[in-house]
Amino acid sequence: MRGVRLSRWSMSYFAAALTSLILAEVLWASGLADPLASIGDPWVLVGVHLTTLGFLTLLMMGALHQFVPVLTETELASQGASGATLAAVAVGLAFMLLGFLALPGGALPVMVWLLPVGGSLVILGLLVAAVNLGITLGRAWPWTLSAWLVATGLAFLLATVGAGLLLALSLAAPELLSRTLLAAVVGRGLAAHVMGGIGGWLTLTAMGVAYKLLAMFTLSDEHRGALGWGAYAVTATGLALAWAGRWLGPSPWERWAWMAVLVGLAAYVVDMRTLYQTRKRRPLELNARYGLIPLGFLASLIVVGVVLYRDGLTPRAELAVAFWALYGWVGGLALTQLYKIVPFLTWLNAFGHQMGKSRVPRVQDLVDERRDRYAYWAYFAAVALGGAFLSLGWWEAFRAALALALLATLDIGRALHHGAHPVPLG
Repeated sequence: MRGVRLSRWSMSYFAAALTSLILAEVLWASGLADPLASIGDPWVLVGVHLTTLGFLTLLMMGALHQFVPVLTETELASQGASGATLAAVAVGLAFMLLGFLALPGGALPVMVWLLPVGGSLVILGLLVAAVNLGITLGRAWPWTLSAWLVATGLAFLLATVGAGLLLALSLAAPELLSRTLLAAVVGRGLAAHVMGGIGGWLTLTAMGVAYKLLAMFTLSDEHRGALGWGAYAVTATGLALAWAGRWLGPSPWERWAWMAVLVGLAAYVVDMRTLYQTRKRRPLELNARYGLIPLGFLASLIVVGVVLYRDGLTPRAELAVAFWALYGWVGGLALTQLYKIVPFLTWLNAFGHQMGKSRVPRVQDLVDERRDRYAYWAYFAAVALGGAFLSLGWWEAFRAALALALLATLDIGRALHHGAHPVPLG
């Protein structure tokens, strides 16, 4: 962090992200959104986008606006642009959520303009972020492995939101698209949108952030060597080919692309195991200790991916895979690392200037791991059960699991709030 200013907006991103997660969990637990009934139901679309855009994308953006300057050892190109991104994405997301409910058959009167307007605002905000972060990354060329992962994730983000805008237009104003493009968007666009978001943007970016943060917090070597670079190259190339294949239609090489993705992710899991084994900090703090659980979810997803590659999965099992990827792998990693990031940034802002002048608390004194660990246990247990219940089609059991996840998330939010608002030393 030396020589790098704290991000002015990261804490606001984190607050908006946690609020979105809580609202999404309320929808699932209440039964208002039922993905087993129809994945295209307006309330389901609200829950999905609260998770992907509201929770994970806003959280990742908040982290990147602090993380990229640390990664590159330069200042963020523009703090003002960071705030503009938050405003545009938050307002755009609100319009999108209302737009889903204002589709034919939704809970609101039909207003076809809400969805494309909201999607355009989201794209505008994310374009500003991509330029802002891209300029910052460009100052640090040649890039490290983490920087390459983040940059590739940002490229997938732009592709994902572009596909999302086409999907929004196909729902709200299909007459604006040519017949050929409309057929492609309706037939293959959704799969490409999901793949680009979960596989490209969220997974690649999470890999890059985890490499840097977990190496820093466990005192491990950040230089990953051939295995790390190979994991990135094979995963990113496989995802790009699979994404293109979704748009171009079924082809033999798409199966090989998916196998490359599984091999690359497996190499990443093995490399993260090596990172933990070679760490210099032996006793692990909560964020690093429980950060192993999301990696376990990722490993299980690789195993399921092999089954999918060989035999295929039922639609319910595919829902469970997406749920585990969003809430177990990426969401779990985000929540565990927030437990360190929030008090760390708070400590730097509140106490860093007092070092050597007066008594200051340690970063770990701003949280209570013995108390807060139970919330993480409950969250991960709920996510594991929720995915299993989805795959079995047990809707009421899934709702109960998400109610437990909601209670756990509220407790995690309480812990993070206390970490962000420390009690002054007497």
